[in-house]
Amino acid sequence: MDFRRSDEQKLIYQTANDIATDRFAEKAFTWEDEFPYENQKILAEQDLLGIGLPMEYGGGGYSVVEVLTAQEAVGRVCPDTAHILSRSSMGPPRAIAELGSEYLKEKYLPAVCDGNSIISVAISEAEAGSDASNMQTSVERDSDELILNGSKMWVTKAAQCDAFLVYARFPDDNIGAIVVDKDTDGLTLDDGSVNMAGHVQHQLYFDDCTVYEDQVLVHEKDAFKRLLIEFNVERCHNAMMCVACGLNAFDKALDYAKNREQFDQPVADFQGIEWKLADMAMELDAARLLIYRAAANARESDPSRLETSMAKVKANEVGQEVVDEAMQIHGANGYMKDSPIEYLYRWVRGWKIAGGTVEVQRNAIASELKKYGLD
Repeated sequence: MDFRRSDEQKLIYQTANDIATDRFAEKAFTWEDEFPYENQKILAEQDLLGIGLPMEYGGGGYSVVEVLTAQEAVGRVCPDTAHILSRSSMGPPRAIAELGSEYLKEKYLPAVCDGNSIISVAISEAEAGSDASNMQTSVERDSDELILNGSKMWVTKAAQCDAFLVYARFPDDNIGAIVVDKDTDGLTLDDGSVNMAGHVQHQLYFDDCTVYEDQVLVHEKDAFKRLLIEFNVERCHNAMMCVACGLNAFDKALDYAKNREQFDQPVADFQGIEWKLADMAMELDAARLLIYRAAANARESDPSRLETSMAKVKANEVGQEVVDEAMQIHGANGYMKDSPIEYLYRWVRGWKIAGGTVEVQRNAIASELKKYGLD
């Protein structure tokens, strides 16, 4: 059992960190209400988009561990850009790579890797949040066409997307997924709602939206189960966003404490602050190890629901706690609207809700423990 990064992983981390420091740092924390297209282009030029997708479609062919390594390095500098990086290898692009037909892979994955396309998942509904199986968006067959009706909410980056991975109930009552292009007739977006982090999320409406069989990702009897297995990997992305935000805040708090003097000494030399920094570092490292364990064990098999849920809960809570402590160390300076810490404070909070709430994850953890115990 070796917890050290391989030489290749060290190179990925250092390359991503160098690019982030040189190209993303200056404008980090300025992307609240706009999309960092220029950073997406840089990621594509540096072959960091789609690094977890198959090489034959323009990806890097790496595992989830390497994706998370690059995500951590970039997120430690600019979390908005890290979000773009990881979403290009996880979520809908990974689901298409793992479950999709050759047609879907060729149609969508090269554009994702080139930075010319973004695909978001559309799963939540007004009455189907944590209880996703209660979704009402439905598909009906009409000759060789599929007619999609319903609505989805809280869709991230919808305005910038070219397509959506839409979860829906098929005529046999099984839940599957269809890739729906944004310009498909019958699909409309609302004006969007601004969340606490300042990011816009949209509702999608499907009104006799016509798609075809070749756009279906999966719809057979075990389709929903297969989709949820892929969602376990998505939780690693979610968890690493929290750790990256925490590391970002920790670095700033440590630097601030070492340079801020009160009572003729650096704030970092007060024991109360020393203990905060020690606890922040220990908790971040524990969360990070849980994430990498889940990802490493998923290399040769399906990602574990127990391990990914544990990683998500730990990282969601640690990320928020560390950013909160970083704000406390900064005092009033961290509480100001133009402070990166204030932005991180708002940004990190949403991850405890997205991708399955921490309460639902604890239920899943308990369910797995009752079945199999803890090794």
